[in-house]
Amino acid sequence: MTRTPSFLSLFAIAASLAACSPDPDSSFARGEEAFAQHDYRAARVALIAGLREKPENVEMRAMLARTQIALGDGEGAVVTLDRLSESDRTRPEFAILRGEAEILRGRYEEAAASVEGLELAGADRIRALALLAEGDIDGAAEAFAQGEGRESQDPRLLASYSRFELARGDTERAAALASRAINVDKASIEAQLAAALVARAQGRLPVALRSYETALGLHSANFEARLGKAEVLVEMEDFQQAAPLVAGLAKEAPENRAIELLRAKLAARDEDWGQVRDILQRYEGEMDESPGLRLAYGEAQLELGYPVQSLALLQPMLAANPSRRDLRVLVARAHLKAGSAGDALDTIELVAIRPDARPQELALASEAAKELGSPKAADYASRAKQVTPQWVGGELAKADQALRNRQWESAEASYEAILERGGARNAMVLNNLAYAKSRLGKKDEGLKLALEAVKASPQNASILDTAGTLLVETGSRERGIRMLEKAAALDPDNARIARRLAAARKQ
Repeated sequence: MTRTPSFLSLFAIAASLAACSPDPDSSFARGEEAFAQHDYRAARVALIAGLREKPENVEMRAMLARTQIALGDGEGAVVTLDRLSESDRTRPEFAILRGEAEILRGRYEEAAASVEGLELAGADRIRALALLAEGDIDGAAEAFAQGEGRESQDPRLLASYSRFELARGDTERAAALASRAINVDKASIEAQLAAALVARAQGRLPVALRSYETALGLHSANFEARLGKAEVLVEMEDFQQAAPLVAGLAKEAPENRAIELLRAKLAARDEDWGQVRDILQRYEGEMDESPGLRLAYGEAQLELGYPVQSLALLQPMLAANPSRRDLRVLVARAHLKAGSAGDALDTIELVAIRPDARPQELALASEAAKELGSPKAADYASRAKQVTPQWVGGELAKADQALRNRQWESAEASYEAILERGGARNAMVLNNLAYAKSRLGKKDEGLKLALEAVKASPQNASILDTAGTLLVETGSRERGIRMLEKAAALDPDNARIARRLAAARKQ
């Protein structure tokens, strides 16, 4: 039996359907919340839903345009902004948004036109980026400087200006601009990313890592921050942390050359040269665009027994960078493997004759000279066993830099080389090697070296700190505390020693 719905039941159905339809105000609220959390995909969905119900809502439309720009969707942002009224389109904030969208679309004249006449730092940034894209470096510099001088500071302009100066080689200026951007807005992801790039250029890898991690705290899905963090971790030789991050990035962007280079570096770390070649082979035609790819591929070809192919890749790089000693060694080795001992000696001799020549360079020079029947072979072989003050100074600088950058394996290798070749058991070298070994998990080896350092220099607070900390960590807590107490007494203003002593007492 068929029933005819009553008026009340129809009303209930209608009310129920209305309850299921999205409320534009709640959609806007969800969009705002998602945008604040940098979840731009969720924000886009919520804002589009809200605009279906309230297409005239200007603030919702502006947020959708910002969301689309954050997602790199310049076309979508232009469509969104085109639906604004004529009067709204001329509002400065919307004109600047239009400029950003046009930059993303690669329409630089339109980008500049959209902010014409606007005397705001945000508009100066659009002008600078448009001029830069068209190759007008001087014009871009002038636009950036104009924006920097505005009364109202814009962290995005300062961050972009920092990148610009870094690209021009003015690291000090870039650092100052990035710092100002952060001071204006610590939550600016652009400022944090600019600071990370500056720190990398300065060789301050732990500082760069912190900046990337701060950026990821602001926006965990940011691609540049994730890639930058992976690159820094590989540079810092933290392959355990880097590997899963690189694997995830590779799934997300399998065609990205920077990620493929990281994959190749991880494979090279394991001396899997076949995998390095397999990863990079498809980029053979693009090697000129990426020196990093070219170097990794050239080394792989050399290690796999293809010296002629390796030379074709590496020789032009050495010609362009004659001071790169690592390149000079690779090219000399490739010449030797290709049967060109004369070319090998000509290549390596430029560094082998130096007082700071390294054992590997001298051994290579000796091998090449021996193949040529040159009496220089014996001289180079003899010098490879000698230690010069210049070599010690260079190796110490390299080791100390590695220690500062938490490159524990490189630091360990350099400090061990100094001890093995130098003969003398310098207390600070022993201490630093002990610390590097402890960070690599070799705490028993590190403790033995640290105690030797204390014996050699019993009044050095830093040395006592290292040994005391390792004693606590390896189970000799009371002895470790006594050593840390002595370190604290010798250097009472050292906050790090005080913190370690307090932590040891609490255990």
